[in-house]
Amino acid sequence: MFPDLIVFDILSLSMSSTMSLKARYNSRALSLGVEILPDGSIDESSIVVVPSLIRVDYRLTYDEVDDMLAEGVGYSEEWELGAMLDAALKRRTHRIECGSNEGWIPNPIPQASVFVKPDENAADQLSISINIEASHNSGLNQTGGAMLLSNPSGSDFVKPVSQSFLLVTEMMVLAGEAVGKWKIRCDEEQKQLAEDDDIPKLSNELVFPFRSQNPPDWKSREREAIVLDSLRERNEGGGYCYAWFARRFFHAAKIGNDPLPHHGMGLDCYVQWTSPIRRLSDLQVHSAIKRYLRKERVNELMKEAREIPAELSAGDLGCYLPGAKEDSIDEEGKIGEYILDPDEREEQIDYKANMGLVIAARPLQRKSQAYWTYEYVRRRIESSSPDEVVFECMVLGCVDSDRDQYSIYVHELGLEHRYLSERGALKLGQTIWLKVASVYPRMELLTFTMASRKQG
Repeated sequence: MFPDLIVFDILSLSMSSTMSLKARYNSRALSLGVEILPDGSIDESSIVVVPSLIRVDYRLTYDEVDDMLAEGVGYSEEWELGAMLDAALKRRTHRIECGSNEGWIPNPIPQASVFVKPDENAADQLSISINIEASHNSGLNQTGGAMLLSNPSGSDFVKPVSQSFLLVTEMMVLAGEAVGKWKIRCDEEQKQLAEDDDIPKLSNELVFPFRSQNPPDWKSREREAIVLDSLRERNEGGGYCYAWFARRFFHAAKIGNDPLPHHGMGLDCYVQWTSPIRRLSDLQVHSAIKRYLRKERVNELMKEAREIPAELSAGDLGCYLPGAKEDSIDEEGKIGEYILDPDEREEQIDYKANMGLVIAARPLQRKSQAYWTYEYVRRRIESSSPDEVVFECMVLGCVDSDRDQYSIYVHELGLEHRYLSERGALKLGQTIWLKVASVYPRMELLTFTMASRKQG
């Protein structure tokens, strides 16, 4: 969302109709099946990936699922929801035991989502709202089988983590790990098939963009690790100060063709592929899987000396389409010889080009988020007296002690911001009340000053 334009990475028509699941309609999809072992790990021999046809009886929102689970409906009439939640909790526990971020950062700092919608009553025909949610990837606080996250500040701006978000998140992570392990198994099967030179076959290599992350390097940052442990013990700011300081130990995620561990997620391997409508890279993974399954079926047909369906095209396979050699079909329809072109190279899906576009788009996304957040603040001030708009903030950490510059968290905006203290040194986790000194959205400028009183 930009000030004057909305840009979609995929045609909105495809997003809303062709690729979306609709109630009372049959939708083509890729389905993954996997069994979870008692300890929450995956039974690798159970993984299956198949094309499927899904018929949606009715759709449910996250809030509706939360209500059904809370009222017990999710364990009786809609028992599948309760069963999936139990599996999600098992998976969360397993990933925490494997060292995921949920284990050592139980209270991540809540983040804001800015929504801009058409509004006939607004001066510029647009309304702005901010939704602040605690990350559904948090996870040590468990009560009654549900994962909950209290707001350390005691304010009402942050919604609690919902069971439905937990369910969906863990199932998506499960699918990402399982498809990566399925790919490893497919590679082994293809190596065995390649050893048999007597069977006509297409080369069938499955390439995925695996995401990996190295573990924190505690040894080279021993002094900072001591500070981190101290912040956790003192629980400054209800854990927000600890979460803020811990970020410096994170390594950036890497993307490559090799299945390497992802420490932050507590997984042996991970492929992002569960949102083909929202992410082009996920759609590319879907295409790679479909090509692999089609070529696997073509190889089976050639092994059985059967005809390849005429409806299939080279584009469906990502390579040339084999055909029966003239006069090689017998009376029973068996094909004696296929026309193969070993010199024609397979068309590879270019994941790197897409990742380059994603990296280039991230600064624009950040600028867009900042613009509409600042515009929201500007409108708040415009509609009332500047002295009446006061924000409750928490001191997360010191950025520059010589200048008394601090990182603060503005609860109502879900915003982390830099603040030059007018009162000298501040305490970590301290609550301060600030008002806006200046805000210019198009210049990406927002400054705060100390307020003389609390709001209201």
